[in-house]
Amino acid sequence: MEKLIKAWFIITLITFMLFKLGETMTAAYTEPAGEGNPYVLVLLVGWPFVLLFIWITVRLARRTVASVNGLARVGLFAGSILMAGIGLYVNFGQASSLRDGIRASENATYASGWNQFTNIIYANQLTFFVLTVSCMALGIVVSFVTSTKDEEQLK
Repeated sequence: MEKLIKAWFIITLITFMLFKLGETMTAAYTEPAGEGNPYVLVLLVGWPFVLLFIWITVRLARRTVASVNGLARVGLFAGSILMAGIGLYVNFGQASSLRDGIRASENATYASGWNQFTNIIYANQLTFFVLTVSCMALGIVVSFVTSTKDEEQLK
């Protein structure tokens, strides 16, 4: 379990940096249009790390939650769903205001689709937070459906 926690910490840092690069490599929509979308290169290299992050987070949440009683599992699940909902609500609000800003700017031709101005709408810290909490919620759900034999192997 200790190795899994260390691996999760390292992969979490890498994944967070990938999402943070989405913010830093995104051209401001108030700037003139540039050539291409450099963040696509980061996505091509980084997607395996995101998948690994999802897998390790679900596995770690499942192992951790399997050691508590049923009522605590329900509370953890409700809390993670609430946090994911709040994160999604805030994220949708930010995405909407960014889209409005892009449409109102002189770069109106870039208002739709994936381009150098819209990276930040999809790849930002709030998206990372929602991904993390959603993976934890999935791990909690999986801990409900695992058999007692599986729980014995986790200990």
